[in-house]
Amino acid sequence: MKNLSLRQIYLYLVSFVALMILVAGLIQTVMAIADFFIPQAYYEPGPAEIYSRYRRPDSQTEIPEEIVQQQIQFEKEQARKNFLASRYSNLRRALAYVLVGLPVWMYHWRKIQKEATGNS
Repeated sequence: MKNLSLRQIYLYLVSFVALMILVAGLIQTVMAIADFFIPQAYYEPGPAEIYSRYRRPDSQTEIPEEIVQQQIQFEKEQARKNFLASRYSNLRRALAYVLVGLPVWMYHWRKIQKEATGNS
């Protein structure tokens, strides 16, 4: 086994870290894309929860059913929007890992290959 210089150790370490970032990014990208095709359940409030949240204990006034249904629809829509925003955020993060990891790994790996063949 030949002795490695400090520069070669640096190149191998940075290449390894960049490769791990790339692999993690690819895994997360596949998972994020799969999230768009696999149905997911998200939080939806029920009428009892709406009543318990908005009814005052000291008040005998009933909340109209129409208001309850409007609140349920509003919260369902908000939950759906938040869920989609989370999916897009996960996909952006995963693609960022790939877009950063790939060029860094390629650059350092090419340097390693050049030094291995003797073409500095």
